[in-house]
Amino acid sequence: MRSIKFIVAMALCFTIVTPAFAQDAKPVENKEFGVMITPPAKWEVTQPNDKAVANFKHRGSQSQIEVVGTKLMNPDVADVFFKTFHKTLKESNFEELKNEEATYGELKGTESSYKFTHSGVTLEVIVFQFMRKSTAWLVVGYMQDVDKKKYIGDFKSVVDNIKFN
Repeated sequence: MRSIKFIVAMALCFTIVTPAFAQDAKPVENKEFGVMITPPAKWEVTQPNDKAVANFKHRGSQSQIEVVGTKLMNPDVADVFFKTFHKTLKESNFEELKNEEATYGELKGTESSYKFTHSGVTLEVIVFQFMRKSTAWLVVGYMQDVDKKKYIGDFKSVVDNIKFN
């Protein structure tokens, strides 16, 4: 049973992506959401899944940063959207380490972190959530705990460099 939960958790965290090309920090533009997102240096832009606006992968460590935007019918339902995301992590046996208000530039939201250990490997998930107009945003970083100090700055740079039209 624990193996099934591990597989579900890993599928949740590491969506199957196809490398597009290595980036020299050229922004990814999404016209539907009116946003430009700059990947960290030395990270690859990968094809986002059906929910992601942008997806970046660090080839050497397999760390990943995903930016998800969800247009809401009503901004009042954002809380339900965010709670559902976090509930899914917790139900997949991710342990919540932190949940606090955070500000990146002009973006104010909540930053959370989780960890999950299986077979001696610990995966950490960092989540920054915020609202902009009627769109709920999640920036999610996936990395092994041993790599967190190396790549947390890259995660923060993605959030800091989100530009809206």
